[in-house]
Amino acid sequence: MKNRKELRALEDMTLRSLKKVNDDLFMLEYHGDYSLDKLLEHGSKGILGTVAFMQKELKRTVPLNPAAGRFGCSAFNTVTERGERIMGRNFDYKESPCIILWTAPEGGYRSMSTLTSNFMLYGIKHARVDRAKRPLRLMGAPFVAMDGINEKGLAIAILEIKSKPTNQDTGKTPIIPPVAVRAVLDTCSTVEEGIAVFEKYDMHDLIGVNYHYMLADDKGASAVIEYVEGKMNVIRQKSPGERLTVTNYYLTPGADKKGGRGYDRLKNISSCLTEHPDGLSEEEAMRLLSRNTLHYHHKWMPHMVITVWSTVFDLTGRSQLTCAAMNYEKAYRFSLDKPLEYEEITLKETENGRQ
Repeated sequence: MKNRKELRALEDMTLRSLKKVNDDLFMLEYHGDYSLDKLLEHGSKGILGTVAFMQKELKRTVPLNPAAGRFGCSAFNTVTERGERIMGRNFDYKESPCIILWTAPEGGYRSMSTLTSNFMLYGIKHARVDRAKRPLRLMGAPFVAMDGINEKGLAIAILEIKSKPTNQDTGKTPIIPPVAVRAVLDTCSTVEEGIAVFEKYDMHDLIGVNYHYMLADDKGASAVIEYVEGKMNVIRQKSPGERLTVTNYYLTPGADKKGGRGYDRLKNISSCLTEHPDGLSEEEAMRLLSRNTLHYHHKWMPHMVITVWSTVFDLTGRSQLTCAAMNYEKAYRFSLDKPLEYEEITLKETENGRQ
């Protein structure tokens, strides 16, 4: 157990690592242990319980947003013409900057993950995300990630379903969605290992909605995990290499789809993948994401709902290509092996028009 002085030194290293790519995209490298193993042993039925745990471990107040609101989101997996496994993902939520986070937990796998600054109470898009304003909120970053990729080539993304929240009570240790995402990134190397994490815990959803999860790995496996009437269901590939697509719509046969959204996105993405059985390049996958975004004014809240980020995970190369705030002219490549570095890429249409 580190003493208070050691914790402060690691905290300071984390806060000083914050770097701005542009107004919509930031980078952060987390230093130190965020005690995932203890949290998984202790369990939590809500974000407030997770916050209380972190405050005890870090010996400081770490406020987080309980993720009220409505997600959109889309995800799919495919392969490039060179055989690289990739997974595409749109995160649709209220307009805000996003943060690419590098973590390297002791005894766990290194990963890159992405989160919205809203979850650390930075507020709307133009709120300042810096270490001078509400600095300790950044220390909660590992437990609000919405997607990511780890050093084993495993990626995971969380998506919303407009359905009754899952609150399992089977006697297992309780867990909430973003902690499940963190557990998969830190401890799993394959899709099957990721599924086993979800099977081990009782899921307790965040405010008001249900969630499902897409996983894909560098061996070509993929799966979608859903909770229907409190029971976990896994949708696996019917054959090796099959592409899966998920939006905000149940894939489980017989599940109530009345409250589902995003069937048009589900159909559009699935059709494109079917039309290109040889796969898509990373840039083509990004263009596919750009054609399936959300952008509208919230009905009863004073903010816009947009595609906050679009990411194509290279599961083979352990990197990701990301566009923020629906700017698809500029993409940024981040590598797991190069924290706080990036390559700026100008996206162009291909000659054959496939994008």
